[in-house]
Amino acid sequence: MIYIPANENLCETFTVSGATKYVAGQRYIYEGDRVMTAAPGADHIGEVQAWNVDTGKRVWTHNYATSQNWGPMLATGGGLVFTGGTNDRKFHAFDAATGTLLWEFPTSSGIIGQPSTFMLDGKQYVAVQSGWGVDSAGMQTQLNNIFPGKYPEVPEGGAVWVFAVK
Repeated sequence: MIYIPANENLCETFTVSGATKYVAGQRYIYEGDRVMTAAPGADHIGEVQAWNVDTGKRVWTHNYATSQNWGPMLATGGGLVFTGGTNDRKFHAFDAATGTLLWEFPTSSGIIGQPSTFMLDGKQYVAVQSGWGVDSAGMQTQLNNIFPGKYPEVPEGGAVWVFAVK
């Protein structure tokens, strides 16, 4: 299986308003406007997808009704998938085979750091850094332009969270 953090139902349109010339060795940026919109009838943006790499078929999907997904993921040999990336600041654990949400914990900020796991004295732990910002915060602003007030502000800041795996 492969597990993918995804954002669906978004469209971005670029309108070129001027003649942008390419100059070797210089920064090349279009001149114009960009507008982000949601697909008509969209009921969510963020999701976690699980795909069977042998068949190429999607096995399960978990939708986030009120959040985009900016979370790197970690799949363990014990059948768990850990991820964050949502504006509710929660760290999630899914059953890798079924997509059942097994556990979630609210952290002090949104999680866009890569989860990692380690063993210490025979006990397994999972660690992750929380600290919303940059691209995730920019996307949050754009989503609030599309859906005013639906996407709450997420506190920035950084902390490392460590959890024991039972």
